[in-house]
Amino acid sequence: MQLEELGLQNPISVGYYDPFSIYALVKNDLEAKFPLTNLHWKYHPLKPVKLIPVLPVKMVEEVPHRASKANQEDVHENIYLRLIFVKADNLEIYRAQVRPLIQAWLTDLVEAKKVSWAIVLFTPTSQKDKSLSLIKKSIHDKLVVDFGKNGKHQTITTQSDLEEVPLEDDELVFRIKELYSSDIEKLETYNNMATEFKNLILRTFDRRYNSYNEELDNLSETKNKNSEALIRQLYFKLKLMDIVSDMRFLDESLKLYESINEDLKLALQAAGHAFKKSDHATFESMRMQRFNTEKATLSRDLLAQFNAYISQGVPVNLQLTKFNLFLGASLLLQSLANSAPELSLSSKYILHLFQRVINFINEILESQQDSFETLEWLFSLTDHYLKLQLTKKLVERGSSEESNAINPLTGILEYMGELRLLQRFIAGRIASLKGLDPPDVGYLFEEVSLDDGNSASNSKSREVKLHNEPLRKALESQQSYDSFYEELTVAVIQDFANCGRGKTVDLLSVELAVLHYKKQDFKQAYEILLNSYEYFIENGWSFMGGLLLEIYINCLEKLDSGDHLHILDTNMKLLSTFKEEASKVSDINKYNIVKGADRRMKLLNHVYEIAPKVTELVTYPLETLFNTSLSPFIESVKNQSGVYKMDLEITNNLAIDLDLEVLALELEELSTFTPYRITFTGKDIKLLSSPKQVVSLYTSDFKQTHFKPSKLTYKPRSNLEFIQLFQDPTTDQIDGNGTVVHNKSLTNVVPEEANTANSLGISIPVPADQTDNTIYMYGDSRFLCASFRVPEKIELNASEIEIVINLGNEPVKDVRVQVQALDSGVALTEESNSFLLSLIGAHETHIQRVPYKYFGDSKVLSFAASITYSIGKEQRKHFLQDAVDTSLRILISVQDVFRADSIYSKFQIGCAHTKMPIRVTDVDFRCNENKYVVATLSCDVKDSNPHVVFGEQPAFMFYRITPHLGKVASSDTLDLTIKYSSLQKECEALIIGLHEDYFQSFELQQYSSLFIELVGLLQFELNEYALSNVIQIKNVDFFKSRFRDSIDRNVRSEKDKAELICCVDGIVKECIQVEEPKFVNQELYIPVAVPVLDILHAVEFSYTKQTQFLVGEPIEMKLTISSTFKWSEMKDCDEEVLASSSPAGKRVEAKSQKYQFVIHHEDNWLLSGLKKHAFTVQKPNSNAEFALTLIPLNVGKLPLPRVTIKPLEEGIIHRVPSTDTVHENGLETVLVVPELQSITFSF
Repeated sequence: MQLEELGLQNPISVGYYDPFSIYALVKNDLEAKFPLTNLHWKYHPLKPVKLIPVLPVKMVEEVPHRASKANQEDVHENIYLRLIFVKADNLEIYRAQVRPLIQAWLTDLVEAKKVSWAIVLFTPTSQKDKSLSLIKKSIHDKLVVDFGKNGKHQTITTQSDLEEVPLEDDELVFRIKELYSSDIEKLETYNNMATEFKNLILRTFDRRYNSYNEELDNLSETKNKNSEALIRQLYFKLKLMDIVSDMRFLDESLKLYESINEDLKLALQAAGHAFKKSDHATFESMRMQRFNTEKATLSRDLLAQFNAYISQGVPVNLQLTKFNLFLGASLLLQSLANSAPELSLSSKYILHLFQRVINFINEILESQQDSFETLEWLFSLTDHYLKLQLTKKLVERGSSEESNAINPLTGILEYMGELRLLQRFIAGRIASLKGLDPPDVGYLFEEVSLDDGNSASNSKSREVKLHNEPLRKALESQQSYDSFYEELTVAVIQDFANCGRGKTVDLLSVELAVLHYKKQDFKQAYEILLNSYEYFIENGWSFMGGLLLEIYINCLEKLDSGDHLHILDTNMKLLSTFKEEASKVSDINKYNIVKGADRRMKLLNHVYEIAPKVTELVTYPLETLFNTSLSPFIESVKNQSGVYKMDLEITNNLAIDLDLEVLALELEELSTFTPYRITFTGKDIKLLSSPKQVVSLYTSDFKQTHFKPSKLTYKPRSNLEFIQLFQDPTTDQIDGNGTVVHNKSLTNVVPEEANTANSLGISIPVPADQTDNTIYMYGDSRFLCASFRVPEKIELNASEIEIVINLGNEPVKDVRVQVQALDSGVALTEESNSFLLSLIGAHETHIQRVPYKYFGDSKVLSFAASITYSIGKEQRKHFLQDAVDTSLRILISVQDVFRADSIYSKFQIGCAHTKMPIRVTDVDFRCNENKYVVATLSCDVKDSNPHVVFGEQPAFMFYRITPHLGKVASSDTLDLTIKYSSLQKECEALIIGLHEDYFQSFELQQYSSLFIELVGLLQFELNEYALSNVIQIKNVDFFKSRFRDSIDRNVRSEKDKAELICCVDGIVKECIQVEEPKFVNQELYIPVAVPVLDILHAVEFSYTKQTQFLVGEPIEMKLTISSTFKWSEMKDCDEEVLASSSPAGKRVEAKSQKYQFVIHHEDNWLLSGLKKHAFTVQKPNSNAEFALTLIPLNVGKLPLPRVTIKPLEEGIIHRVPSTDTVHENGLETVLVVPELQSITFSF
């Protein structure tokens, strides 16, 4: 059908009666006005006018029959206007012939049909229209009088157009001439007549439209009460759709089609008896009509069938109803698409059309049995719609337009592909009836018999005559059918490729590959299958993907490409299809159902045979062979000291027995820097074909920290390994469905940061709140354990730590320890960073001091140690990393007082932390070189008489130092040793001691470290403990909660968990009575330098002693200053002085050293004489005397004035000498009383 004919198809009819053979004379002029254009219908006073741009019209000749007067309305006509052509030479002929014919015509064809009508009077050239007198009238006037409104010969007494025509309107009678005086006159005459024809046609349509809608409105009220009302409603909707379609109201017609389809479904449910659902004869008659949509319309016979059911109860042909509705909607959608202004809108209508075609064909295929005739008719139907000129026009138009928006052709091409697939399916059914083999993927199933008892039998060929010539040629032979199938599949692929359906293209390409494989065209099949099988495997169809992969491998081997790596990859992909999870669709879509254990083992061995031919290391996902589930517990092995294990649950995907030589699991420490890695290995593992099996992996490396699994490796060949990564890799990843990563070393799979300064691979632990979902490795107290600590004996300013190695139940040998400082600025000497031990016995403890150098301010330093040792012939490794708090728990200060014969030292001992009191158990201050005599002036402190030091209550120790030879030197030292015990450590030690008893009794020593590492969280009432020896724990519930969390994460056995909770309940209580405190002694040694002083001045006031003195009475006094160099150094000394209140320095030259004394008399005394005076010290022991007069100003016991002495700068040679002043009678007071005989007034 031509596109320009779409809008002119199925024209409305204008009936005409031509008793005088006039129509042939005016036909050309009249039909030149058709189709009618620009009709305007006012269907509602409040609605806008609807426009009918083009209305095709067909003239239909009618002859009235008086016998049809009694007939009912002809329900299947589409005549909207009836005309009668008449002529009369004179009134006699008019009265005798014309008027009776008009009356009969009106009675037979107009009155019963309720249609607009008009009379066309033809005036020949020889006749003139005269109306010269009042008596004589023209033929035209006579027609108007007789047949106009209220005409005397008007036979129509019911509703007619006459009621709608004004009295002065005489346009029901038209007059045309055989010859006009001018073309303009002729044109005006026919234009006017065409205009009136429009009005008359619209009046007929309007009358019918309103009538049908009134019927529908009335039926809508009873539609749910009476099932027959549904049939009547359907009938009137069909009639309404018929006239709406005639008027070219396309959008309204489409809505009515949709509504009728829904009503038909309801009618079938509620009034199924009204339809003939299986009328084979009707379908045969419809099918034998060669499909031609140019003549297809809504059959008037369909309306007649509904009318017959309503009036006579004759069932309606359901198949014919659906067929006519389909054809009508088809033409309507084509018209809408052709007239749409935008390409996108046209595409929308075409998509709707194709969807209807597909639904219609599928419905017939489901409802009808296969027959050559039916299938051939459906094949022709699809072929017709695939060759629509309108579709071709839209595709060409869309291809020429460039737009960034969504291409509207995508949907059209997609549906065309679907139609071609449907056509291929129909052709396949016909081919199957003829005995031809389908060339699709079903070919693959021939080698797999799911039911051996039922063998397929080929149906015999049937001869049949096909009328569709292209179809007949395509099905002449198997070869022609294969070629036709391939061409049609290629066309479908092109459509789907252009609309972006890549996965469907893959599926169809597989069918082409199978076809080529059948024809032994291996190269073509190989190229097509290169990627297609991956779609099936990725989407869970491992059965199909596996079969295609086998074909692919066969093609690859037939071509003998020599690409061993590619062959290995492909075989591995085939092996991966045996996984249970590879098939998301159950039952037969599992490749391992059709491939037995022998085939799987053969394929695996084939992989092992190919691997040595590959020159590079090849890596595949381990889940190809088996899936794993890792137990989150690391446990010690009871009978193998220093060995730990992890359990691995393995799901055997191949369901065959496997011998695994080595299976290695790598754990990676959770840290923010270069993580520590431990490898658990299992050797000579016998993996059974059973679905699940638990194997144990072992390691002799240890580090107490949190780990996360990194990778699991199985390496059956030197250049073939299977890896499972437990974390998201940041580089190339190994796809779980078989995507292969080649030549990936460990560094590439798990990137590792380089740190040249950290030779042991030290890691910085992450915070505790980031350790969820990790695996914790903790030590077993029955094995070798190690720790860092501050030495028990500390020498002030000596930078040292200790590494303590505790042996378990077995001795070890060949112990090599390498220590490393982790903090910047901390340096170990070559002698201290490593050491060797030949043997350590069972249950022995070895302590090694590790000196270091550090000049920073931080007191918490981190160290790490790597300990390798041997038990028997097996080597073990223990890795230790910890932070050591090097700050002292004790504060020491000293104050020195010089006297003439001795030095007095006062030591103050306090707590470094105010909330952490300490217990001082021993203090020893002595001179080991016998140069000085040290005497204690305070009570002794011993273990039996300890002294508790609180935060604000320090302890004081007093000592007197007397030199044997009367000489001192800053290089001389005295030894101060203080033993003390932290009350916090004492409480923790008592708790740990209880823990050892409980855990040993329950044989739970392997969990000791889980308890000990939490003891530091306990909070004690230390003051109460110091006073009453009662341990009060403030956070019992918190500690127990933390311990339960710890064992829940790190202990597998439920029995052990219950016993551990029982133990902790017995150990950690709110109140624990301590019979005897257990000191955790530390010893601090301080070499105290002997204090020196350049000059010591002794000041003394001499006066006559009296019982009392009068206020204001002068008192004569003598000030004596004795200066001595006894406490000064005899030679130069640059050594540092420790714990001394007097600095050391170079010897002071004594010659003519000048000093000045100042007397501070304050408010109590009035000084008469020298207030300050300079004097010279020239020898080691010199005296100076000065006379003074003091006058007391106040009464009471007045202390003597204070005297200060300082050197004068003019006498200083090198530096200011150190001096001290001793007031011999500095505490002496003078009693002053008032003079009683005198009266004193104060103002």
